[in-house]
This record gives sequence, structure tokens and C-alpha cells, in this order.
Amino acid sequence: MINLYIDFDGVLVDTINETYKMMADRGISLSDSKNVGKFYRELDWNDLLLNTQEINDAFKNIRILQESKIFNISILTTVHSISEIKAKVSYVRSKNKNIPIICVPKGVEKCDIVNPLNSILVDDYGGNLKPWIECGGLGIKFTSEQSDKYITINSLDELLKSKSILRTIQNSINYNEKPMKLVMA
Repeated sequence: MINLYIDFDGVLVDTINETYKMMADRGISLSDSKNVGKFYRELDWNDLLLNTQEINDAFKNIRILQESKIFNISILTTVHSISEIKAKVSYVRSKNKNIPIICVPKGVEKCDIVNPLNSILVDDYGGNLKPWIECGGLGIKFTSEQSDKYITINSLDELLKSKSILRTIQNSINYNEKPMKLVMA
């Protein structure tokens, strides 16, 4: 099975757009890293997750991906505080009790927490994908816009439905130098 790591914010739940609106309403500039960090550390994550939309049936699609037996799935999420960890774990457990959640402290690269070699990261932030790819992983950008730099998807079910993405995965991920055979569900 292929290790598939899925980002939380901006891939599973639309917390990025929601928190950006909240910061704009409070006059916090996204370039003000000190106040942005403070905002995220002090945020009521339970309330945010209660009032924020899931993106494109993300958890239904995770179940479909799990059932395919192609992917070993984990959620890999950047966190700013213990309260954020608790809220995200509680939220994920309410949707899927069988998926590992790996929390990455803000300022630490995701590829320093888990081994990206021959693994996939689906993330909406190119700043996470670049080091992942440099360390031997396959980075897939979660966006509705096309990119010259990355494979792009805007729904997790595209990992199974798109033959070109499955071909790219098969060509990029190489366990023990043996070609993998991926079967469409």
C-alpha cells in the first residue's frame, strides 16, 4: 500500500478561508506573522470546526480511498496549540475513527515528522509540497486551479477516478524497485 498523507486545513475542512476572513475582520494582516500566530494559538478551534464546511465530501472520499486498499492513509496537519490538536482530533474521530492523525508543530516541516520517500502528500499549500518533493515524495496540490509545478486535484476522489493521476502515482512511487500495479476501483 502507498502511504497517503492528507492535510487537514484547506483540504478536508475550509478553515483557511474562514480564518483569513476572521483575521481580515480583526484587521490582522496575513504578513504580520506575530499576530497571525497569536490569532491561531488563541482561536476557539471547536467553534471554528463546528461552523466551517467540509470540502467536497472529504471524509466520504477518505472512506472510499481506504476501501480501495491502495492507500495507507493518515491526516498530517500543522498545529499551533494543544487546543487545536484536541479540536481536530475530536472532529476527525466524529467522521472517521480509523484514520491516524499526525500533528506537526508550526515551524516544523511535514517531511521532518514522517518519511516522505515513496509517499504522497495532498496539501493546499505549495510551501509544504516543495520540501516533500525534495525529500523523495510525491506532492499533489489541492486546488481548483491548474499548476505547471504540481499535479492538482480539488476532490480526494480524483486519486482513484483520474487515470492520469493513477499513472503518475504508479510511475512516481517505486517500492523496492518493483513496478506497482494499481487497479481502478
